Amino acid sequence: MATFRKYEFDVYANFRSIHDIEAAPHFCVELGHINPDNSKAYFVDILWDSDEPEHWKRHQIWPTPVGVHTFLGWDEQYGKDYTEREDVSNTLNED
Repeated sequence: MATFRKYEFDVYANFRSIHDIEAAPHFCVELGHINPDNSKAYFVDILWDSDEPEHWKRHQIWPTPVGVHTFLGWDEQYGKDYTEREDVSNTLNED
């Protein structure tokens, strides 16, 4: 099943280094530098054709559903995964 995830990288170059060699089928939306408190952080949303590759999970973040971007029709899946996730330490509070 396809999977919708959100990621944060400390700098753009780190995103490019992992994304440019990624073989797993996916669609990526580069949101860019959207955190005014950390202008170097780079954010992307990815809709994976299947499960998220393990090596991407360390960059995963969980903004309150659904953040500043979503893929049409994927809000419900993201919201469900958001409430069921095990690692709540990566939650971003946007309030």
